[in-house]
Amino acid sequence: LVVQPTHLMRGAEYDELVEAVENYKDKFETVKIAEPLLGEVGADADAVNSDKEAVAKALTAEAVKDAGYDSLDAAFLLNRSSDLDGTAFVFMGHGTSHTAKVSYSQMQTQMKDLGYDNVFIGTVEGEPEETSCESVIDAVEKAGYKKVVLRPLMVVAGDHANNDMAGDDDDSWLSMFKASGKFDSVDTQITGLGEIKDIQQIYVDHTAEAMK
Repeated sequence: LVVQPTHLMRGAEYDELVEAVENYKDKFETVKIAEPLLGEVGADADAVNSDKEAVAKALTAEAVKDAGYDSLDAAFLLNRSSDLDGTAFVFMGHGTSHTAKVSYSQMQTQMKDLGYDNVFIGTVEGEPEETSCESVIDAVEKAGYKKVVLRPLMVVAGDHANNDMAGDDDDSWLSMFKASGKFDSVDTQITGLGEIKDIQQIYVDHTAEAMK
């Protein structure tokens, strides 16, 4: 039996999956649980891995293309002096109180390591603290960006993406970014990670690795 989680990280729901599968281990010759999308959690905010790098590149490239910019390699685009005409890309995850929340900090580190200085990681739950909407708004403003593109850092663009991120309520990220009065434009992209071919391939690779 090979189980491939479609989770983003080794968080609370991943732990529940592992516990459930454990109950059936005696029913099979072997049971393997493959890695979720971002792979191993790592010890601290600086711990990144090849999975996080691949996700960062794939997600950013899609966001850049969907924003209407030339779809060349994202690394080259984001390192241009124009910084995509002053556009900041904000990728909003769910957030968690689980120890796996360091994964969001690691994704921010990964973006910096790739030279994606105009990419910011946020979370609905505001855990870790620096990923809260208010914190991200401050960070984007201090960095000097006047245009903002919001996009989910979630496998599926469901309720959180459509309501918490792009909804009409005052407490949605779209509304809060606009209400801050600090940006000339705020746009949203409602697309889940699971819709990106390179992201799909990471899951396939994880399954293949578990099958080995």
